[in-house]
Formats: sequence, structure tokens, C-alpha cells
Amino acid sequence: MERGMRLKGRNKLGVLLVCLLMFVLSGCNLDFDPKASMKAPQLTSDNESLKSVVNQYLAQLPSGGTLIRPNDDGTTSLIRVVDLDGDGHNEALIFYETPDDPVPIHGVIFVNKNGTWAPQAKIDGEGQVLESLRLADLTNDGKIDIIAGYSSGEQQVQKGLSVYSYVDGKLEKILVELPYTYYVVNDLNADGKTDLSIVYFKKNEFSNVTTYQYDGKSFEQLNKLDLDSNINGYYNMVTGKISTGGEQGIMLDVSLNAAGNSSYTLVITMKGGKLIQVLGQDQTFKDERIPSGDVNGDGILEYGLLQKPAGWDGFSLEDIPWLYNYYQVDSGGKPVWEEFLGLPIPTDLIGKVTVDTKSIKNQYIKFVRTDNGHTVLEVKYFTLSQWDRNKADWKLLERTTDRVIGYRGLNTNAKVGWGEQ
Repeated sequence: MERGMRLKGRNKLGVLLVCLLMFVLSGCNLDFDPKASMKAPQLTSDNESLKSVVNQYLAQLPSGGTLIRPNDDGTTSLIRVVDLDGDGHNEALIFYETPDDPVPIHGVIFVNKNGTWAPQAKIDGEGQVLESLRLADLTNDGKIDIIAGYSSGEQQVQKGLSVYSYVDGKLEKILVELPYTYYVVNDLNADGKTDLSIVYFKKNEFSNVTTYQYDGKSFEQLNKLDLDSNINGYYNMVTGKISTGGEQGIMLDVSLNAAGNSSYTLVITMKGGKLIQVLGQDQTFKDERIPSGDVNGDGILEYGLLQKPAGWDGFSLEDIPWLYNYYQVDSGGKPVWEEFLGLPIPTDLIGKVTVDTKSIKNQYIKFVRTDNGHTVLEVKYFTLSQWDRNKADWKLLERTTDRVIGYRGLNTNAKVGWGEQ
């Protein structure tokens, strides 16, 4: 699964939360800290040696250098260790900045020679800011290429995408500053070869998505699809399977205006060598920016819509505790995932629970079964002092500097475990 903008591990955490909720709903106790599953990768002793060599390399530069991450990267890794040239031995890739130099962004590949790491090849960046960095086989030769996006650092200025291949100890630039807004790596035409799909947008002037494939010498345009440019912009782009049949596609989340949160999702795939739009504004409009992605962890992308709880038709829109429902392209209009404040509803209860109309948004929310009115879940907002007095009876959902959101479930007949759905 590839994404143009990261969702910060939401799908994995969501599956863990729903498992936790099912334990709670079935009356079991389970102590679980979601943050414990998101620890930074630990360096091995060999990588500790590499880290020391990298620091020495940066220290000897005339103006010094500081390791950097790309702007769109939510990981903690500053040193990427991977076999770039397919020789069975790992190389290490870093990017660093020297802000006072004419060329402020640089990359270096380190190789391990007889147990000692040493710099082998260098990259001079094409801009002032490293916006994106991916490692993927774009040349379809079984070797990993370096995909780097740069910008001048100014807002509303287009970014440029460059691709480098590492061959025989040298770097070859095979794509230079292709303009882009978002990009993903995929195989839309299902020919077994990697594609590069790029969205290029300038407000009220143009918007398009173009798919390229490397032909051995250059990147050939496979097809281009023009999109509506009379929008505010895009806030998320993901690619992967869009149906249970394995069809590959792109979900592109569109922001309609700068002042509000109105948005919709475009679903794009390729048929007969042509990019086509499968779903658009008519089917996916919502009054909130909901990022698409594989939210339930089944390997298929979903798009989100707002769902009004049953029984809330007579209430003002701002008072309604909206649910997030997620759909797949071929799910027949039925949600495959439902959540509230990131807390998943067990799949066998989707459509069978609602929010009690006595609930007060941002204070206390009670979920009840639609068939018998029995309470199955409570969500409550606490001040910090209130939480300290009541936390023994609640599970922590979210904590800020001035409030805590807790939840608790009651016994229900919800099935335990995704495998039983």
C-alpha cells in the first residue's frame, strides 16, 4: 500500500483498538498501551558504527551539516539502510542540509568495505527543501531507485520530482524535476511493472493525474486524465487495491474550499490503458476532510463518509455526534468500517447501534442498540482532575493538555475477533 501523504499508522492502531473494544464489550480486562507498539526502530551494533561514521562525515564539512527527514515522512529514520544495487550488500542513504550554501540539500550513499562504512556517491538536491523521499524499483530491473521530491520551500510553489539509480558505485539521474503536487508508486495497468502516477495541480488553472513507466531509457507517459481545477486543493493521495478482485487504483481526497471542510474523494483506475474515474463528488461528498486509506487493515482501500446516527434527524448539524463510515468501491453501498473519534465499532454491530439522543456532543456520548436500547458503549469528556478521580472506571481514548476523553463498554453479544465476522 502506497500513499502520497501518510496517515500516521491509523489503520494498524484502528484494528488494535477494535480488538481492545471487543474485549471490553465482552466483559474482559486488557491492559494495552497503543504507543508501545509504535517504538522507533533500534539500531544494531553495525548501524551504531554507521551512525558514528555519518556524524564524522557531517562534522568535517566546511559549514557542517544536519541530517534531515523529508517533510512528508512520519517515520523517525534519518539513516536508511537498503540494498540499492542488488548485490546482496546493504548501502546506507542519508540526506542532510547546509542552509548557508548555494546548494543546501545533499544526499550521500555509504557502502561497507571490509567492515568499515565509507561515503561512495553524492546527490546535490534540486531545491531548498526535501519534500519527499521514497525507495522503490521504478526502473523494473530488480534494483531499488531513489525518488526525491524538492521544493523552494515557498507555499503554493510546485514541487519537482527527481529519480536516481545507483549502478556500479555511481549515481545516475534518470528523471529530473518532474513537476508534481502528489505522487504514488503503483502498477495501475497490471502489467507486472512499476508505474509512477503524479498529480499536478494549480488552482483554477489545471489539474491532472498522469501515469508514467520507465522504458529503459526514459519515463514514458502511459496516460493522462484531466481533473477539475476549480477546487481548493488535495489533502491526501493513496494507492493500492480498490476492490476485492485485486484491481489497483488511486484514491485522491479533494478539498473544495479553504474556509470550510467540504471535500470528496476521487477514485481512479486504469482500464485498457486509459485512466478512468470510478467514483467522484456525487458519491463521496462530505462536510469534513476524511482521509482515505486501508482503515480496517484488509489490504483494500476505503473512502470515508459522515454518518448521522439513527434518531438524530431533528437536531441541528452542529449538535450531532457524527460517525465516520468507510466504504469500498465494491461493498455495495454498505460500510465495512465505522468509528467515532477513532474508536472502531465492532463490525457485527455496524447498523445495529446508534447514539442515544440524550447524549451531549463533546461532553457525554452513549451508544445503544437499536433493537432493545441497551447501552453498549459510553464516551465521556473529563477535566484532568476529573480523570484522576475516575480513571479506574474508564479506558483512555485521548488526552490533551486540558482534557481527557475516556470510554468504557458493557457486556454485549458482539463477536470477538475479526476472523469471526
